[in-house]
Amino acid sequence: MPPSPRHRGPARAFLDCAASTPVDPAVAERLLAVQRALYANAASVHRAGILAAREVERARCILADRLGCDPSEITFTSGGTESNNLAIKGLIDASPHPRPH
Repeated sequence: MPPSPRHRGPARAFLDCAASTPVDPAVAERLLAVQRALYANAASVHRAGILAAREVERARCILADRLGCDPSEITFTSGGTESNNLAIKGLIDASPHPRPH
């Protein structure tokens, strides 16, 4: 991580990535370009939404390739709580023990 403008000493390690993480400059550049060009809701059925959905699927395929999995195994969520709930639900669904409810 590069030093902050206020900190002129050696770079420090950022160890508090629980709520946020430094973004790689190449990722930030690509994200900004996509957000400027494809700002529509990817769930919308109009042309701009369809183009945004294609970009989401492209990103899903790239990520799946890098992780060595099938694109259908990649789920994008809106944040930490949704991700946590999805992970807990997956663990419960995969459990061999019947659920009491």
